[in-house]
Amino acid sequence: MNNTQYEIKERSATDVTVQVTVDAETVKNAIDTVYRRYSKEVEIPGFRKGRVPRAYLDSRFGVELFTEEAQKDLTEEHLSKALADLDLRPVTTPEVENVSSDADGPFVFTASFSVLPEIELPEYRGIELKVKPLEDVTEEEMNGTLEEIRRRFATLAPKESDTIEDGDILHVKEGEKEWDMRVDSENKVTGKMIGHKKGEAVDLEIERDDADPLHATLEVMEISNVVLPEIDDDLAKDAGFDSLEEMKADIREKIALAKSERRIERIKGDLLDHIVSQLDLPLPEKMVEEMAAEDLERFKENLEHPEAPMTFDEYLKEREKSEDELLSEFREDVTQRLRRELVMAKLIEAEGISISDEELEKIATEEAKENNEDPIRFIARLKANDQWDAYRTEKTNARIFDLLYENAKLVEESE
Repeated sequence: MNNTQYEIKERSATDVTVQVTVDAETVKNAIDTVYRRYSKEVEIPGFRKGRVPRAYLDSRFGVELFTEEAQKDLTEEHLSKALADLDLRPVTTPEVENVSSDADGPFVFTASFSVLPEIELPEYRGIELKVKPLEDVTEEEMNGTLEEIRRRFATLAPKESDTIEDGDILHVKEGEKEWDMRVDSENKVTGKMIGHKKGEAVDLEIERDDADPLHATLEVMEISNVVLPEIDDDLAKDAGFDSLEEMKADIREKIALAKSERRIERIKGDLLDHIVSQLDLPLPEKMVEEMAAEDLERFKENLEHPEAPMTFDEYLKEREKSEDELLSEFREDVTQRLRRELVMAKLIEAEGISISDEELEKIATEEAKENNEDPIRFIARLKANDQWDAYRTEKTNARIFDLLYENAKLVEESE
């Protein structure tokens, strides 16, 4: 009869110690299993596999080896069973410690690990929240969009001066190949063209990260200016409107809609943060430390990329931070992120929200159509890039955000 017992010896909000007591008979069977395994696997002259006497194995390897391996097997088997039986989900690797290891008696061990805290949600429907009123569309925003439209309908015209300047469009030739290029003072290749003249052959030495410099000789065939159209009815007609006023009205409406959508998204995030702020949510320190360290390492790796705007040391210097201070910032970010994720998961559980594959495919199909994309390709790309589950999470979270927003009592702050 199996009398193995699982019990929680110690528990705090984030740390648990479980004790497992494996009965003597189960221990004996486990040790016998190890002996049989060795008897079948070891090759010893004079003995057939599976027929090596136990006494010989003891003299050859030592009794302790078989006891220790049996305990290891028992630990792996019964720790997972204990976690399932006690409904525990570790977020750190369990630290196992043997309490009693008598080969002729029960085997007792403990496992200590961190868990996420239990959450009791406050009332989350009808949250009262002060919000800023929707901002009006500014002239700066209008002018910025008009400038984008001007650039979209810009044309090229031959430049009167023969000297190349920043922003010029060049038609160049190298051997039999010809192409156009825009001169940019920040570009390590095209920036070297500045100051040269039309008809000139420019010798360039282009540095490469992992190879010798590349030599090229470019002949400047033409120099052109970008000519921006006037902001008038003609530009509006080119953009598909009957008049400039109609185009401006459309721009204003779209900017206002975008600002409204961004405001709603901010409010939804503030509603979730409001719930988080009402809860005492201690987090496992070891888990937070590990995640913060991983995020910092990933950040360092990104700045080691050849195209990164600066090195990690340059970033620290610009921010006037030490690495430890930056790690502290990452730790705060991880803490806030985890707390939001825990509350979100609890809200989803409380509302019983789930999205099946069939429903998710319908959602993805509608989204693809709205973006003028082929639904089959869109869904296939999500699945091929292992983003299907993340997409499900995004849509599930969106339902919670909608619920919070639709039930909230929003009070606009006075200007």
